[in-house]
Amino acid sequence: MTSGLNMRSTSVNYIKPYRPMLLRFLNSSAPHVYNFSLDFDNLLKASQKAEGINFAGELQFEEPLKVLLKSIEKEAELNWFGKFITRQRLINLLRNRLRIEKLVLEHPEILDIELLPPLLITGLQRTGTTMLHRLLDGDPLNRALISYEALNPGPLHDDPGVDLKKKLKLAKTAQKALNYIAPDFFAVHPVEADSPEEDVLLLDYAFLSTVAESTMNVPSYAAYVEKCDNAPAYRYMHLLLKVLSWQQSNGGNVSNKRWVLKSPHHLEFLDTFLNEFKDAAVIMPHRDPNATLPSFCSMIAHGHGIFSDHVNPSNIGAHWLRKTSRMLEKGLETRNRRTDTTFI
Repeated sequence: MTSGLNMRSTSVNYIKPYRPMLLRFLNSSAPHVYNFSLDFDNLLKASQKAEGINFAGELQFEEPLKVLLKSIEKEAELNWFGKFITRQRLINLLRNRLRIEKLVLEHPEILDIELLPPLLITGLQRTGTTMLHRLLDGDPLNRALISYEALNPGPLHDDPGVDLKKKLKLAKTAQKALNYIAPDFFAVHPVEADSPEEDVLLLDYAFLSTVAESTMNVPSYAAYVEKCDNAPAYRYMHLLLKVLSWQQSNGGNVSNKRWVLKSPHHLEFLDTFLNEFKDAAVIMPHRDPNATLPSFCSMIAHGHGIFSDHVNPSNIGAHWLRKTSRMLEKGLETRNRRTDTTFI
């Protein structure tokens, strides 16, 4: 397969993914030296200890996170490194929630921010959405989610300048690590620290997103996300966009820049998105699914190969054929019914 951005050829030997020597060593040796837990209480305690504060009130994310953890344990077959990365990622999501909770308590005016109706780019995967997203972000009146913001929407420092440097440093480290660990995945979908990124990553802070099933074999969790009410995830995403707008304004008057959002994920939950983001305009690129789906499944297989030594291309193809059909059918049903929404 080749990437449309850099035309680098990638391996199609998905069953035996590329492994740098260091990762091969860690996966074989580290389990005998250092093991760790993906238990809910353990992750909660680790995040609260790292931030020095505890969650206040009801944990709205408890059920979906527990469903995800059970699915990972029963189905994902993670190698040592995959389990390690997953643990760190989940702790980081919880730590960001703690920082957001603290920030909003200190600055309740964030809740009163009224964002302009966003532009949403959502269509089948591999339909040029990344190119279009970056193009529209070039308009000075628009504003996209940047990768370093998606990784850490919560503030890391009180000083905005220091906060930006810290977030960029962490994002650039993650970018280099991904390119080293999985150059094939990076070639298909480059993740760049200071470039626009998919806002499905913001839904992940509510533990209701397709991020997990894009990187691991977690069919029971994927089924749970399809069936449950996703409104809490979109409400939290809305809050995160307010927080990011407030941070960019350094706590002053939030600018009138319009958010340009982008993810195929929203096709499946377009009603939920539009109920939360009133008057949003939806841009739906299209391309022959016979061309897009194999390319996307190739990317997914490379992603699974980062976390597991047991990649099943046939299962990936079957899962995402059903999933993509569902996404498109639900998205078109909403488009045909919502006469109050602008579709482009």
